[in-house]
Amino acid sequence: MEKNSLNNLEINSVNLEINEDIISSLKTEIYKRNGFKYNSNVVTVPNYFYRFIGIKNSEKEYYENLYRLDKELRKVGPSYIRFSEGLNKDISIRLQNVLNDIWIKVFSAEVIDVSLIINLISDNGFFPQLENKVLLRQIENNLKGLIEYYIKSNELINNDDIKLIVNYNMHWLYTYSKELFENFDYTRINPKIIFYGDISKAEVFYLILLSTLGCDILYFNPENSGTFKEIDKFNSFSREIVYNVKAEIKPFPSNMDDRIKTTAFSAKEELDKTLYTDDCGFYRPWQFADYNVEAVTLNTTYEEIYIWIKEKANLREGFNVKGSTVVIPNIFSKICGIHENIDIYWKEINRVITQKFTKFYNELPIMDVVHLEYGKFDQVYPDNVFSKFNTTEMINSSWWKYKDLRSGLQRNMAEKIKDLCLNPIIKNVEHEDLRDLQVDIFSVLINLDKKILELLQSFDYPEEVPKIVIYNNEENGKLSFEDCIMLSFMDSMGVDIIIYNPSGYNDIENFIDPEQYDIHRLENVSFKLHFKKNSDKKKGFFKNLFNS
Repeated sequence: MEKNSLNNLEINSVNLEINEDIISSLKTEIYKRNGFKYNSNVVTVPNYFYRFIGIKNSEKEYYENLYRLDKELRKVGPSYIRFSEGLNKDISIRLQNVLNDIWIKVFSAEVIDVSLIINLISDNGFFPQLENKVLLRQIENNLKGLIEYYIKSNELINNDDIKLIVNYNMHWLYTYSKELFENFDYTRINPKIIFYGDISKAEVFYLILLSTLGCDILYFNPENSGTFKEIDKFNSFSREIVYNVKAEIKPFPSNMDDRIKTTAFSAKEELDKTLYTDDCGFYRPWQFADYNVEAVTLNTTYEEIYIWIKEKANLREGFNVKGSTVVIPNIFSKICGIHENIDIYWKEINRVITQKFTKFYNELPIMDVVHLEYGKFDQVYPDNVFSKFNTTEMINSSWWKYKDLRSGLQRNMAEKIKDLCLNPIIKNVEHEDLRDLQVDIFSVLINLDKKILELLQSFDYPEEVPKIVIYNNEENGKLSFEDCIMLSFMDSMGVDIIIYNPSGYNDIENFIDPEQYDIHRLENVSFKLHFKKNSDKKKGFFKNLFNS
């Protein structure tokens, strides 16, 4: 079938059993999930709707896992939404006025007529405006069915209860539907919701409605099961997993120690631990040339940049060899502004750019605009429901420009290209379809220039870490979208990246996920400050004598 042709069918959502690897389960494309099928009328969308109540192990691990899950799902793009402080309850006055008129008509009858509610709302144009009219019609029908189910399963229901649930659900459908469903391809990645903390009956109702439309829903509450039993008392729509440990609801985690943090006061002690453990030591040249690479960005203070930047990889905190993978601690930092003493600023920059295996750029952009390689991308990642990204096909293709590089490096590059295409950390600034964004990324990464390749070819993983240093004074050009794709790739390969921006204007912030790098701000800012190469040479004896 052609792309999105299944979107003309109605959705039959089927709640799957999730496995221990929750992230992997949620990121699995629909057509690869058990139970996916379709006929001429209906597409069966296997989805997840789980409630996790309590804490399985430690509270620290619980919140780390929540943070990691949220971080991974944010890579999905706008079709993922996290609710950790409830849903937006700011209903417009216009909507409230129209709904009040509707309820006057509905409550004038002896029995609540759900069809009348839906028809009146539809007549007033308050269902979301979606291009997919089949989906829009299904939203109306599913909402009607859920209201009827709620009324029948609750004998003591009152009018205000129904009114509140419907009012809020109409508001949320109008607020969130475009974001969730605009790019929903029924074979690919479905919309996803994480809801954390206390939840109202109306919010439970909304989550159930979304699940019937093929969305993945995960509800987390470390304290109790919330109000689900009042809406889904028979677990007809969701599955519940209850752990013995209960704890108060804390704010959703905003960070975690998934980046290796250094401590300036204990740097020497930590270095000793790294150097003299049983599984670390001295390595022969190119011992790990064929190993996989996993880069882990060091989270440092500003002062520590100049300590760690000169260290070999195997002397940095966090260097490790796990099986056939080398874990490389690298630096990705932007320095905004300048020191009050400008001479110190120039000395710091020159100290970095004079190191071995360092490429310095003070003319921007670095990358040329590239031709969009749709044909080559289709070759390695066909646009159909059965496709997988084939790195072997890419390496063996006639257009692969990196054949002269060592084989292990080529494999690592291919895997990183795949990862960055499938899980972009580049911002979708043009709001393109995901595949178009993937082609943008792919096109840049298969056309890297010789200087960049030389950095990678020279990288003996435990030894000197290659570096890219950029000086951006807003007069020497701008960092481009293509530059930021290249920098993200080089970061994933373990290369150190430092950007000096004396004005403090945004550059990488416009294109790269902010969690990928650190920003350090100095005392002052300076505009149009031209780069100054360090010329602090030792004076001769007689010059010192006569100039003293």
